[in-house]
Amino acid sequence: MAFCKFATEFMTKSYTVIDNLFFNRFLISTPPKHISIYLYGLYICEQLEELDLARFSQNMGYTQDEIIESFEYWQEQGIVRIVSDSPFQVQYLPIRNANENTRKYDKDKYTKFNKEIQSILSGRMITPNEYEEYYTLMEGFAIPDGRKLSPEALLMIVRYCAQNKGDNVGYRYILTVARDWANMGLITPEQVETHLEATSNASTSVNQILKALGSTKKSSIDELQLYLKWIELGFVDECILYVAKTLKKMGRANFEKLDKRLLKYYELHLLSSKEIADYEDNVDKIFNLARDINRTLGLYYEDVTNQIETYINPWLSLGYEPETLLSIAQDCFVIGKRTLNNLDEQIHYLFNQGIVSKKSYEQFTLSQRITKETIKTILKNLNIERNVTTLDIDFWNRWTNIWAFNLEIVDYAVSLAKAKGANLSYVNTILADWHSQHIFTLEQAKLASENYQVTKQTKTTNTTKITSRSYTKSENEELFNEFKEMDI
Repeated sequence: MAFCKFATEFMTKSYTVIDNLFFNRFLISTPPKHISIYLYGLYICEQLEELDLARFSQNMGYTQDEIIESFEYWQEQGIVRIVSDSPFQVQYLPIRNANENTRKYDKDKYTKFNKEIQSILSGRMITPNEYEEYYTLMEGFAIPDGRKLSPEALLMIVRYCAQNKGDNVGYRYILTVARDWANMGLITPEQVETHLEATSNASTSVNQILKALGSTKKSSIDELQLYLKWIELGFVDECILYVAKTLKKMGRANFEKLDKRLLKYYELHLLSSKEIADYEDNVDKIFNLARDINRTLGLYYEDVTNQIETYINPWLSLGYEPETLLSIAQDCFVIGKRTLNNLDEQIHYLFNQGIVSKKSYEQFTLSQRITKETIKTILKNLNIERNVTTLDIDFWNRWTNIWAFNLEIVDYAVSLAKAKGANLSYVNTILADWHSQHIFTLEQAKLASENYQVTKQTKTTNTTKITSRSYTKSENEELFNEFKEMDI
């Protein structure tokens, strides 16, 4: 054992050094799987940890063949060397020593591609390293079914980027667009052309939106992507233009702010200009409603914006009117539910019961009051002085709604409990017994009660005196053992 070595805690909290050239040359154009495998291998090298291929594969969650394939890819890039196939061993090489000759691409294969891409990007000279990045993308990137981005498709993407960004557009931007489109499955000229046609149609709409925002610039790729996202969310051009013009009037007009505003409306389920206009016309009323609800619950927030987004707007989107929300808040305060979360739970409970309109809530509260008054009368008959509890209401709902007993039978059960000086739980026991016997009329209940009294009296009269007997200790132990062995 070494005299001195790093503690495990030191090793796991140390650093793994990555050459910046790795990011410049490989990060954008390399499939994520290869990136993660390379970085994990570099980490293992830094930690001086001995791992075989099987353990490496298990830790990474890739098969051993995938690990080998990845390191073969990096060997082609010139930054690792496979020194042994069995056992499989890899040696990491300095990235700065890697040169173009170590990469195994057939340059003749891309002669036509090289000429055409340089003619498109006529505003600058393409470097050998940039060419290599394009080769790496076409050779190393593949969609799940194994197909790769064709040179013709990549040239169409480069031409599109140059048209929108100028003929000196940077290659990192081109690679980003190309990878995004390839991930969308756009890898053939036909697929790219179809997408470009759709994008071209969208350009007209984007230019109109820019004009509504007060901008005279030409639409960009990023703006086209935002527009396509809005359309996918369900917005139509008329609605987008309405919001853009509104922002311009407010002096806050650009595509980023328009995107933020549309996402807010989307979260509120507002997808038409009318819905948005109605909402904006009521913004002040919504803020006042939030403050009134907080005040009703005994709460105070200096800024109610978060409460509006989290609670008020979702409640309004369910169809609740401000007056109804305040009534529910008042009732929640009375029963001790004095937080916005409590109120939210109550509102969703009511919504699930179909209680949304003012009239339906008034009927619900009236029914609740009648129920409480009825329970108060029952408690009074039982000589019980206290407030009605939620358990009492649960009892009542079970008796009348689930078991379908009428008030006459409940009153009769109460009278039987009162005669015994019992409480509401005893009433529940009587009614549960009748329900199990399918007794649902007053006559059946009275007959069952009379029969019970006769049976009880007969049992008392015919009680047989039991002769007691004492047992020895050994007899008691033997009897206890028999009980333990008995199947119950």
